[in-house]
Amino acid sequence: MFLKGNRLKENFYTVKPMIKPLRLEYQKIDMCLNFCMIYYGEYANFTECKTCHHSHYKPNSGREMTFFTYKKLRCFSITLSLQRFLMSSKAIEYMTLYFSHDTVDRVMVHPFDDED
Repeated sequence: MFLKGNRLKENFYTVKPMIKPLRLEYQKIDMCLNFCMIYYGEYANFTECKTCHHSHYKPNSGREMTFFTYKKLRCFSITLSLQRFLMSSKAIEYMTLYFSHDTVDRVMVHPFDDED
């Protein structure tokens, strides 16, 4: 799955110091322990999974009104990444590649070459 030498980190806490300098914003969304559903939008206030009926929250350990979820999904925003990409000098080259590529007669090397 990964290129040689690239390995997936064991947890979010080891990845967090790498993400912080990039200033990537993310949103935390609760999810079912069995990966059945995410508790978001109209499902945000559900107390159990609608598929496997597993509890949304871990049992309280004596603390009142404190809820801890089993799993959290972190959704990274693509907006900042796109803004950074579009500000780079290479972006223009990548975005205009289909206009500046060499064409070969009767050979389609890019969808832009299609005659239709």
